[in-house]
Formats: sequence, structure tokens, C-alpha cells
Amino acid sequence: DLETLFYADDISKVPSRLYKVYSDAELKRLNAAIVERDPQVARALMIHQLLGTRISETLTLKRNSLYQSETGNWMMKIHQIKTGKDYSKAVNDDIKKLFEKACEYTKEKYGDTEYVFVTDKEPQKPMQYSRIQYQLMAMITSNNLVDDSGVRFGVGTHIWRHCYGKRLTELHVDDVTIAKLMGHANTSN
Repeated sequence: DLETLFYADDISKVPSRLYKVYSDAELKRLNAAIVERDPQVARALMIHQLLGTRISETLTLKRNSLYQSETGNWMMKIHQIKTGKDYSKAVNDDIKKLFEKACEYTKEKYGDTEYVFVTDKEPQKPMQYSRIQYQLMAMITSNNLVDDSGVRFGVGTHIWRHCYGKRLTELHVDDVTIAKLMGHANTSN
């Protein structure tokens, strides 16, 4: 009886585009190489992955972004460059320690700065994505890093955000919570 509910045109001939995500093995290869690079770039990329933020949000984290809520939970205040809005998300002890280490590094090397991840020449400004891109490109090339199908990795950081969202769905987190954790205004994305 259900065969008459659908027309052949209702189902597209070209499969809808799936978001690219890294496999666990790919993440292990990439992260093993990342931690061997510039320590502050490595911290930025690890925090980027663990928070599931856009890279612009990670690179503009301020030294006062980490705070303790009234309930005692550690929170990270994230400023969205794309929308101009702020949101907060709870962080675990590992993220807290990694963030504090990044703050210590910046303070020791550049003094009191507003941002955690800064440029060498202008430490009052946040680190530019081009530095991340260069480090990733050099890392991928020098280590000949390839994906599971043997193709050399590209130099994009947004895939880690997809991985974060995918993990949340695998944990059966509801769509509203996923949207909130990703900093989306609603569930349409």
C-alpha cells in the first residue's frame, strides 16, 4: 500500500552531499603530527577540536574566556565572529588545563595580551588563520599524511567541527542541544 505514496521524482537521483568527517584513524594520524609542531598552534587546534568551534572563534578566545559558573562548572565564553554573538559552553578539566597552558605560554612570551592565540609580530592581535594553514600544510607535506583512502589530507580545519557534531549525534544528543553546543541559533543547520 505504501508504494503509491511516493513518486519516482520524490527521490533524487544524486545522493545528497554528506559532510566530510575524519575517521578515528585519520584523527589519530593528524593529531599525532599536530602535537609535534609549534606548541601554541597545536594547542589552538586541539582546543578547536575539543570545543567544536569555528577556527575563527578559537583564534579569538580571550584570556578571560574561562570562568567558573555559579554552580561550580568551568565554562568557556566564545565569541562568534560570524554572528557577533557570544555563547558559553561547559568545559572539562582537560580543556581547562590546555587553555590555561596556552594562556601561560602567551603571557610568558608576549606579556599581558587580550587574546590567547596571538601573532608574533603584533601580539595585541589574534593569530591569523594563515599561520594555522601554513603549519598544517607543512605538517601534512613533511609527514606525507594521507587519509584512509591514501589521498593526501587537505588543509581545512572546518572538518573538525563536523567531527564534533557527528560525535554528538553518535552519542544520541538531541538536535536542540547539538545546535546550542555548536553555537547555532536553531536546528536548521
